[in-house]
Order: sequence, then structure tokens, then C-alpha cells
Amino acid sequence: MLILDIALLSGFVPEPQSLKILKGALLVNRVEHKDGHVLVYLEGVMKDIPVNHHLVLLQQVLVHNLKPAVITLYDYYQPSERAEKEYTAI
Repeated sequence: MLILDIALLSGFVPEPQSLKILKGALLVNRVEHKDGHVLVYLEGVMKDIPVNHHLVLLQQVLVHNLKPAVITLYDYYQPSERAEKEYTAI
């Protein structure tokens, strides 16, 4: 099992319908929204077959000098095996 940990940008929240759609997406076991993160529990990945998921974030509070947030993908059983990527609002 893999966990996709999406730290939310300051002042942003996930759009509720987007979370609902993500919960039913391919390879997704469970989705949680708590403490400024969206946690997506994945059954795994398929080698050489790209899978795209979509999450819409809504800005609730205007934040000046917005800093990037981090998305982390890691193995549930071996959290030291991880990949991280920063993202920002467009």
C-alpha cells in the first residue's frame, strides 16, 4: 500500500466534490482530509501504466507570499522509501 500525502497550500481547502470523486478513483482505497493534508491510500502502482488523479483546491483565504507545499508518496510499510515534489498555485 502507498500513501500520497498532499500538504495543502496555506489558505486552501479541497473541493468536496473533488474529494468524493477521488475516493472512487482507480487504485484508491481511502481518502482522508485532516490537519491541512489530504491523504490518499493507494493499493499500489501499475508498472508502465500511468494513472492520473485529480484534486481541486479552493482558496478560502488570500495569503500573500504563498510558499510551495509538498506532495509526498511513500510506502505504508517502509516510510523511508519516499518521493517528494513541491507544488504551487497557478
